[in-house]
Amino acid sequence: MPRLTLALGLIVTLAMVLLTAFPPPILDRARDAVFDGYQRSAPRAYDPEAPVHIIDIDEAALDEYGQWPWPRSYLAELTDRLFEHGAAAVGFDVLFPEPDRTSPDLIVDSWVRFSDQVPPALPDLGLEPHDARFANAIQGRAVVLAIAGGLEGDAPEPLAGFAVTGDVPTTLTRYPAGIGNLPELTAAAMGLGTISLGRNEDGITRTVPMVSDFGGVLVPSLSAELLRVAQGAGGHVLKTSQASGEISGGTVAATAMQSGALSFPLEGDGRFRIYFAGYQRERITPVADVLETDGIDPDLQQRLAGRIVLVGSSAQGLFDIRTTPLDGQIAGVTLHAEIIEQIIAQDFLTRPDWMRGLEILIVALTGILLTIFNRLERPLLGLAVAVGFGGGSVAGGLLGFMQWGLLYSPVMAVLTSVLVYIPGTTLGYLAKERARRSIRERFSRFLPPPLIAEIEKNPAAALTPEGAERDLTVIFVDMRGFSTATEGMLPDRVVTLVNTFLSAVAETLVDHGATIDKFMGDAVMAFWNAPIMRDDHARAALGALSAINEAAEQANFNLTSQGLPRINLGIGVNTGPASVGLMGSRDRLSYTCIGDSVNLAARLEGLTRIYGTRNCVGPMTAAACPEHLIAVGLDLVAVKGFMNAVEVSTVLPRMADGSEAFAAAMDAARAAYVARDWAAAEAGFKRVAKLNAPFCNTALLAQLYLDRIATYRETPPPEDWTGAFVATSKR
Repeated sequence: MPRLTLALGLIVTLAMVLLTAFPPPILDRARDAVFDGYQRSAPRAYDPEAPVHIIDIDEAALDEYGQWPWPRSYLAELTDRLFEHGAAAVGFDVLFPEPDRTSPDLIVDSWVRFSDQVPPALPDLGLEPHDARFANAIQGRAVVLAIAGGLEGDAPEPLAGFAVTGDVPTTLTRYPAGIGNLPELTAAAMGLGTISLGRNEDGITRTVPMVSDFGGVLVPSLSAELLRVAQGAGGHVLKTSQASGEISGGTVAATAMQSGALSFPLEGDGRFRIYFAGYQRERITPVADVLETDGIDPDLQQRLAGRIVLVGSSAQGLFDIRTTPLDGQIAGVTLHAEIIEQIIAQDFLTRPDWMRGLEILIVALTGILLTIFNRLERPLLGLAVAVGFGGGSVAGGLLGFMQWGLLYSPVMAVLTSVLVYIPGTTLGYLAKERARRSIRERFSRFLPPPLIAEIEKNPAAALTPEGAERDLTVIFVDMRGFSTATEGMLPDRVVTLVNTFLSAVAETLVDHGATIDKFMGDAVMAFWNAPIMRDDHARAALGALSAINEAAEQANFNLTSQGLPRINLGIGVNTGPASVGLMGSRDRLSYTCIGDSVNLAARLEGLTRIYGTRNCVGPMTAAACPEHLIAVGLDLVAVKGFMNAVEVSTVLPRMADGSEAFAAAMDAARAAYVARDWAAAEAGFKRVAKLNAPFCNTALLAQLYLDRIATYRETPPPEDWTGAFVATSKR
């Protein structure tokens, strides 16, 4: 599973890096939506003193002065009044491609068209044609007219030159031809700027082309041309990546543009990203306020003097309504005003060439770190990384936008955090859940639920798959007289006998914190201090002895009630170092322990037959006896397979009848025995034989020593004799 987590994380990271480097349209839309959110959270601060103003041909004006297009005489009068009130430059966000049909010189032509009547001769009223009047109003003044992209026609004649630092980028907005104005109007104007916005995939205007290619002729935007004319500059400069010798991927890209003394950044395709302040009532004057003035209006003069004035329409019927990140519907002329305000204030949004590289780097780091933590099964650290890179990218992007106008997209970092972290942690969770099920299936009958829960928290540490050296307390519980009791018994009755007795013993061991190692025919092996470590493992094992005795009595009651024989117990307990972990073949592993201390526990269980006791315990176990128990020394035994003799004891309840008297008598008799005081030893063990002690055959134990004493009287032991008995019995 860790390998699968690693492979999945790296594959997703690589995919995210490629998508960041080469985003499909849907990711571009997501990026734009984030940038829109930035603008809504921190729009550009509007400056009421900004030198730009809008004259709005609104619905009320259409009601008052008639449907559009208005007579050009109206626009001539509007132009005169704007300059009379101090306008620095005037730009018309309107096209004038055809002659004015309301002009006096065209009325008769309109009247007789499609009519057989011969018109009467009309006297010459001396009225100036409307187009001529409008041209005269424009002539010599800082007026910029609009041009739009078209499929047919001629390329427009530029009124201002373009200097390009390098080759012309091939990614500019291009049109085969242009839709312009009447020649006399174009000739009278000081500037010509495009009002075509180019591509706009989702209906929201975020960028506009500041320079477009009309059939091979570079044409500035209306806003850029107005800035040039207002400054009295001669032309524009388009700066490209080729100027510095840097050509990304062999493609020349636009980087910036200069109109007069004002420079502003461009995106690679020559578009300018608008930093919106949104609709501002202070920047707009209804056209009727200008046309209805009588002389110089001080309030109007204050609004227009020294400003670039844009004439456009917010009327729905004129179809120049746009959607921006801040406004659902706004007059298209407002976009030009927003651009001019930004360029004059030098307040821009930029997305440097290195920004995409930074986004790729963050995506790669996010994916790799999350993959590492997922593989290490550190979900909380992984969550911290996911939140750090995902949330940090969002916060960092917003901070960069608010402080420096930088456009960083956190979309891919967030997607990477989600797409790497969630599947990775899910795989980790599934792996852990599978391990938990395996642990529960393997240990549910051999360990108490609290221990299983502890193992599930850290299986590798608890189960030590490569083995671990640890002090263990090992217990062997054997059914005494099993072969004799089951001789001639039917197999199913034998199974009932074994299952009833060993189940009772095993459940008691589990209840007292033991780990069941294995069942060996008529015996069970268990140990403490693994897989979960505990300092009191020896005391825990000793504390389980009384419970095992009680469980055995209950099991015998159940057996005899079914007509089955009673079964006695033999218990060996020892404490010492052992190797514990998952052991076995590649296909069949079991959790077990091995070592000399384990073998000694098995030998001690066998010695219970010799000493006539219920249990025999090793010296380290006896040393851990709690106050309510008493360890009675039985013998110093050199067990087969071990070089050194060990002290063997039996553990009895201290408060039970005869326990303390038995312990005192055994200590005195054994002391005389070791001192070779055979008479005192003989007398002492004869006293032991007459005592009663729980779960001890004192007569058998005493007779064992009396027989040795008789032997040593006839054949004295060697000088280096320590009193040790060489035991040959084993499990």
